[in-house]
Amino acid sequence: MTTKARKRTMSPGLMKIGIWNVRGLYGKEKLLQEELKKANEDIAVVPETKKKLKGLQELEDFVLLYSGNPTNKRAAAGVAIMIKAKFKKRIHSYVFVNERILHLRYKVQRGYLTLLAVYAPKEGKTEEFYETHQDQIDKISKNDYIVVAGDYNARVGNIPIDGILGTNGENTTNSNVHKLKEFASVNELKITNTFFRHKEIHKMMRSARGYRSIIDYILTNKKLSPLVNDTEVFTGYNVTTDHYLLISKICLPQIWYTYTKRSLGKEEIFRVHLLGDPSIKLLYQRRLEQNMMHSPCSLNTDVE
Repeated sequence: MTTKARKRTMSPGLMKIGIWNVRGLYGKEKLLQEELKKANEDIAVVPETKKKLKGLQELEDFVLLYSGNPTNKRAAAGVAIMIKAKFKKRIHSYVFVNERILHLRYKVQRGYLTLLAVYAPKEGKTEEFYETHQDQIDKISKNDYIVVAGDYNARVGNIPIDGILGTNGENTTNSNVHKLKEFASVNELKITNTFFRHKEIHKMMRSARGYRSIIDYILTNKKLSPLVNDTEVFTGYNVTTDHYLLISKICLPQIWYTYTKRSLGKEEIFRVHLLGDPSIKLLYQRRLEQNMMHSPCSLNTDVE
């Protein structure tokens, strides 16, 4: 006689969110799509688009949300978000805040993810920007996963702040560092770049005039931070810019589902006593490690 046992399980899903300052979007849309496809990006923040007006544009492989200056002003700043076209229906809402901030709310399997795409002013012109930035953070539901990503024109250094700033940044800071640190600390946002150990080439996302620096960041709130598997710079993609693509790999929990298991009424027997044999124990450990390595959401242990 068969019996039915109902079990609930949850499968993790890997999501890639990136930021790439392409130094002007005009004429680069097709190439940018191709490179993001190669990187298998789900969502990409694109600061400094120099694209005027605001709107939604459906490209071949991505949906482009862009927020820029009005037509009567010089094409400067500008920020955009690119979402894979197949995920268009997950877009819940968006707000074109101004030419430096774009607000997206996105449906995930268990709740919502709010993304703020930003392009901060250069040194000494940040007061108004951070006031608006804070206003947008305050409007986000506390139940949402939160990602803030963009070019902050700030070099935060590597002196740690518990839960906010790690030790894996660069040695240099600039005058914008204080505003960004204060903003991250007040809102308990983790600057993920600084918490993962990588070679210098995979940390420095800008290379100009022979100098390398870190000014692009991906920040996450307390709810999301434990699910960030890695944040790393990738140099193998090119759209004619002095910035490299920065990607966070995030393992979001997917929706619970139920399945039915049939059995013959016999109890399952786990012969754990066999693990007392060193050779069997070693074989079990190796197989377990192999299974974990092939999981898309295997944890990155090279983290503070």
